[in-house]
Amino acid sequence: MIADLRQQRRDARRELARVRWWRRLVRARRDLALAFVAEPGGPGELGLDLSWEALAAGAPTTDELGQAVWPEGTTLSIRALDDLDDLDARLASYESRVAATLDNVTGQMVRALGHAHTVETENKEA
Repeated sequence: MIADLRQQRRDARRELARVRWWRRLVRARRDLALAFVAEPGGPGELGLDLSWEALAAGAPTTDELGQAVWPEGTTLSIRALDDLDDLDARLASYESRVAATLDNVTGQMVRALGHAHTVETENKEA
């Protein structure tokens, strides 16, 4: 049981780190989009091997994130800013769910370790 909780906790921490990384990129891309709206032109297309896929319902997919962060064209508009805001809101919601899962699993692990310690202590005393 404790080994399973440790694995769940590692998985939740890894996913939380990924979500936070994507949020930083989306916010940075939004800043760039705002700069493009204010000043036409900008850097060319960037490519990336996309490997992360969101598992939770409503979370953005890797394709959505990649397209938002590394769009094919350089034409940006107010609509692009709205789309990035929406994407960040969805990521924030997913980040909250992953963080809550991590907290939940951590609590379960602490309780399980406490229970295991109590049982071990009682067995030594018997």
